Amino acid sequence: MTYRSSYRPGPAKQAWEVGQVVNVGFVKGLVVKAKVPTPGDHRPDCYALWQPGSNRFYSFQPHLGLSRCDSLEQALAA
Repeated sequence: MTYRSSYRPGPAKQAWEVGQVVNVGFVKGLVVKAKVPTPGDHRPDCYALWQPGSNRFYSFQPHLGLSRCDSLEQALAA
């Protein structure tokens, strides 16, 4: 017997553009400060993120994780 679901996931609901607010896992309300291209290494682009409530910076690379940084410059370099 085969069971089929009619559920089909739709497109991503977050806009990963500078100035947009995104959520990464349980870390909510992150503002995209910059997109850091990673040409030539065959990995997804990195994003520098800022959480206004705690004034913390993060570096995020899809499928590779979220890292907390001390400053925006460090988030851009990661």
